[in-house]
Amino acid sequence: MPVISAKNIKKSFGKLEVLKDVSMEINEGEVVAIIGPSGSGKSTFLRSLIHLETVDKGTIIIDGDAVVKDGEYINNEVTREAYKKLGMVFQNFNLFPHKSVLENVMLAPVMVNGESPDTAKENAIEILDSVGLKDKISAYPYQLSGGQQQRVAIARALAMNPHLMLFDEPTSALDPELTGEILKVIRELAEKKMTMVIVTHEIEFAKYVADRIIFMADGYIVEEGSAEDVIDNPQNERTKAFISGFRR
Repeated sequence: MPVISAKNIKKSFGKLEVLKDVSMEINEGEVVAIIGPSGSGKSTFLRSLIHLETVDKGTIIIDGDAVVKDGEYINNEVTREAYKKLGMVFQNFNLFPHKSVLENVMLAPVMVNGESPDTAKENAIEILDSVGLKDKISAYPYQLSGGQQQRVAIARALAMNPHLMLFDEPTSALDPELTGEILKVIRELAEKKMTMVIVTHEIEFAKYVADRIIFMADGYIVEEGSAEDVIDNPQNERTKAFISGFRR
């Protein structure tokens, strides 16, 4: 059973049709990278999975539980629990500036999952250690580099023990020299068989880390397959043009 299944997703903003009948399944332990030009619908699709955007049509199933069916949202305890299985890391960190690193990571497990503060603290320190930030638990976001802030954001998502991690351009707000530390964390998660969907412009990284590459353009999935198929040997002319633009 897929961790998440999205079928025939459509989404418009006014007259602008952003997603045009997009379907995708993500299997347990799979790392899927979504690539494509800006405006292709990649981020909108990702945000739709976690209900940060509402879809106009389609069905979304999380771990076997339908949260959207034929464009109708199902709002009950089952769907609320289903959404908790998804963790998301955004482009711009979105940390609470008035809370320490430790408090940022502890907050959701205590407030949303009902963990005791002691348990949440213990887990948060362990996760921060895993992303190389144990020595920063008392720091505040303004005292951290962009790469460190993004690692806190990843730790915060991991603290909810998600079944699936969604990354929306996790390095786009970083200077090039800071990108590597985030890609290292994601690569380590992939090695631990964390199920992930990564929207990225880092083509070579996508090729290295992903089990499957999906190329989107103009609101459609144009091509998908292994990294070797989509990046090294694309069949669609639109895909070929996009990949060649990165390799000039």
